Amino acid sequence: MDMEELAYRLRDRINSYIHSDRRAIKVLSRLVAFSIFAAIISTIAPTLADELSTDPSMMEPVAASTQTPSSTSTETNTASPSPTPTSTTTEAAVIRPTISNSSPAPLPESSDSATATGPGVALEVQPSYLMKIPRSIAVDPRAATRFAPHIYASVDDPEVEYTMVCISGAGLRLDIAQKGVANNADEGSDLISGDQSGLLIISSSTNRAINLLNSQGGLFISSPSGGLAGRSLTFRFLAVTKPVADPALCGAAQSAATTALRPLELGLSTVKGGGKLK
Repeated sequence: MDMEELAYRLRDRINSYIHSDRRAIKVLSRLVAFSIFAAIISTIAPTLADELSTDPSMMEPVAASTQTPSSTSTETNTASPSPTPTSTTTEAAVIRPTISNSSPAPLPESSDSATATGPGVALEVQPSYLMKIPRSIAVDPRAATRFAPHIYASVDDPEVEYTMVCISGAGLRLDIAQKGVANNADEGSDLISGDQSGLLIISSSTNRAINLLNSQGGLFISSPSGGLAGRSLTFRFLAVTKPVADPALCGAAQSAATTALRPLELGLSTVKGGGKLK
């Protein structure tokens, strides 16, 4: 019997075992075939891994990326584009979207302090500020205190670095930062005047001044006599050469907005419903 005939008979015998009608023989033959295949794989795999580990091309380090992250500008005067300037009246264009009381992310502030010599003065040409201030705030007719919603203001003019914000309200007491304390500061890069009075002035870099106004819950409004309903707040923004808190300069502001404190519409027919506890 030659080798070709032997191989043919062996292949025919294995094929008959694999396709046998007897389940036991079929399962046993397949297990033997799988065992042979697994033995071959277990013999070849370690050898192949050793060859790959010694390949110099597999040992080359991956080149680090040389791309540097783009830095975020911290300039205070590029917060958002300026609207088209209108006529030079005492009240500039005001955008009044619905403003929630949630705390917004603080605006980027400049770390540079004022270096100009002499007192700060208003710029000769006042820019138009982009303002997001509510037109009105609903208050309980009996309420004597309330937090004002956070506001937003910016100016798209590279010449403007510092801003003086004037907030006034007849018959109101205005309080920022730590509540119940007069947080006035007359030196440094952050100037505050009139805290807990009816005329509050904040002067610093533009974004820093807005962040101070919105800090620790925002502007707290109270009325020493009577309720808040029917009163109003006026916001004025003035571009200055350096931080200055001078009430005489508030009248030179060209960007202003007024917020009315309107009473909630509660009718006399409002009835509180009862409920039974179980």
